[in-house]
Parts: sequence; C-alpha cells; structure tokens
Amino acid sequence: VHYLTGGLDAARQCYERTLDFTKDASEMHPVYLRLGNIYLQEQQFGKAKLTYLRACKKSPSCLSWLGLGTACYRLGELTEAEDALTEANTLNNANPEVWGYLSLVCLQTGRRLEAEQAYKYAVKLNLQKGTLLQEIHQLQQRVGFGNPSF
Repeated sequence: VHYLTGGLDAARQCYERTLDFTKDASEMHPVYLRLGNIYLQEQQFGKAKLTYLRACKKSPSCLSWLGLGTACYRLGELTEAEDALTEANTLNNANPEVWGYLSLVCLQTGRRLEAEQAYKYAVKLNLQKGTLLQEIHQLQQRVGFGNPSF
C-alpha cells in the first residue's frame, strides 16, 4: 500500500524487512523489483544494483535486468550496464526503456550507429518515460550524434 500511495520511505522499510525475514525467495521477485525501483528513485544506485542483482540470480526477467542495467549506468559502470541491458533485451526486445538505456550507453561510448539504432527502436516502441527521453536528447546534443534528425 505504501508503494502504491507514494510513501517510498515506508515502502522501502517494509520491503527491506520482508527480505530480511524471508528464507524462501521463490515468491520475492516483485519485492526485489519494487525495492530496487525505490532505491533508484532515491538515487541509492549501489543498493539498487545489489537488489536487482539478487533478483536476476533468483528469478531473471526483463525488468530485473533493466533495473540492474539502469543502476550500473547511473554508477558509471557502462560495460556492466550494457551486459545487463543486453540480457533484458534478449528476454523482451519490445521494451522501449531498455532501448533508451542502450542508446545512452552507446552515446557514452562513442558508438554512433548503434546509438542511433537503439534510439530509433526506443521511439518506435513509444518510449513514455519523459525524463529518460530528455536525458537521451541532451546527451545527443552534447556528443553531436545519435539522433537521425541531426
């Protein structure tokens, strides 16, 4: 309830307690995903990385790999971010957020063609996350490539 109503601090505490007291993690995937998301929102990227890594080990999904890739990207670990995002893309190649983060990684590493292709897929798949799209556009402007309209 706390998570859905925006009470991130209370939700984080509940999820952390749940993970501390649960021995069987077979049904914990949603808890890992939500706790990781809270850590990302709080910019606790190291904790987000560890949480998503646990989710990937216990029950890998596109969203767990995306979360791990996002956390690694925010930590500046571009190789690890790309590896995680590639795994996410393998599990679901129709997730526009995965393509958006892949575009950011390619922009950061100077890979012009791949950055543009990933961006095209993100747009084609209707990337809705405005802050991510804005970040991509700002980085494209800064590096001078990655957007076919340049």
